[in-house]
Amino acid sequence: MTIKNSQKIRWVIFHEPIDLFLRTANAFCDEIKQLTNGRLEIEVYTVSEYANKFHNGLSFDPPALINSGEIQMSQCYIATLGAARATDFYALDMPFLFKDHDHVSRVLEGEIGQKMLNETLPEKTSMRGLAFTYSGGYRVMASNKQIRNAEDLKGLTVGIKTNPIFADMCDAFGCGYVSIPDLISPLTKADEELKNQLGTVDTVQTTLPRYSVEARSDIHKHVTNTKHSIYLTTIVINEQFWNSLSMEDQMIMRQAALNSSRKERAWSVEDAEKISSDKAEQEKLGIATFHELSADESKKLKDSVEGLYTKYTKFFTPGLIDSILKS
Repeated sequence: MTIKNSQKIRWVIFHEPIDLFLRTANAFCDEIKQLTNGRLEIEVYTVSEYANKFHNGLSFDPPALINSGEIQMSQCYIATLGAARATDFYALDMPFLFKDHDHVSRVLEGEIGQKMLNETLPEKTSMRGLAFTYSGGYRVMASNKQIRNAEDLKGLTVGIKTNPIFADMCDAFGCGYVSIPDLISPLTKADEELKNQLGTVDTVQTTLPRYSVEARSDIHKHVTNTKHSIYLTTIVINEQFWNSLSMEDQMIMRQAALNSSRKERAWSVEDAEKISSDKAEQEKLGIATFHELSADESKKLKDSVEGLYTKYTKFFTPGLIDSILKS
C-alpha cells in the first residue's frame, strides 16, 4: 500500500527521558517509511527543538497544541488523558489490575483497549489513540529506606503524579502522598524545581528505565520491585487530522502504531529485566539496594486495595474493570 499524496506529520516528544520516547517515535517512522515507500514523512521534535523552530524559543503547552492540531502526533501518559476528561483511562492505573504482560496485551490490543482508543478518547478530547505503549513496564518503589514488606511502606510520604487512583492507593498502603508534576522536556528551570520537590518525599513510584528522571539517586537509593501497576503511555493523533486521512492512510497509521508499540513494550521489558538482574547497571544508576517483593507481601498490598475496586466501580464505564480483570 502507498499513500497517494506525500505528507509531513509533526510528532513532538514532551516527556523525559527523551531516549525512551525517541525510540518509539523512530520505530513508528521506520514502519511508516516501509509501509508507504517514504511517501509519508514523520518529523520528530523534542519540545526544545520545536519551540526554537516554531515558537521563537518560547515555552508552550504541548497537549494543547495536539488538541489544536498544530502538532499532529505524540505520546501521552494515560493519566494525562484521564485528566483531559477521558476518565476511563485512569482505570488502567488501578493497582494490581494486570496479571502479567500477556494479560496487558490482551486488554490493550483487544476490544477493551481499542474501544478506549477509538471511541472514548475522541468523544472526550480532540485526540484519537493509535496504540498503547509502556514507559518502562511495571512500577517499582524507590525510597530513602529499604522496603522489604508491606509494613515498611506505612508512614512514608510518596510523590505521585496528579491522579485520584494513586492518591487512594497510597491511603490504602498506609502512606502519605505529595503531588509531583509530570516531567516535561524542560525549556525553563522546571527540571530543577522538580528535583527540589523530589527531595521532599520519602518514596516515588517509577519504573526501572525511568528511575534516573523520576527519582533522586542521592535520596531514593533503595528500590523495591512491587509490580503494583503498569506505567502506560499512548500514541495519540489529532482527531481532525485523522479524519482528513483516507481510509487507506488510516489503515497504514494503525498498523505502524501497532508494530512500533509492540517493539516498544518489548524494549521496556528488556530494559527493566537488564537493570533488575545486573548489579553493575543498578550501581550505574545510583541504586544501592534492589529487592523483589515476595508473593506473600505482594498479596498483602493487593488485599489492601480491594476497597478501591468497590469505590471506582461506578466511576468508570459500567463493567470496564470487570472486563479487564476477566480478559
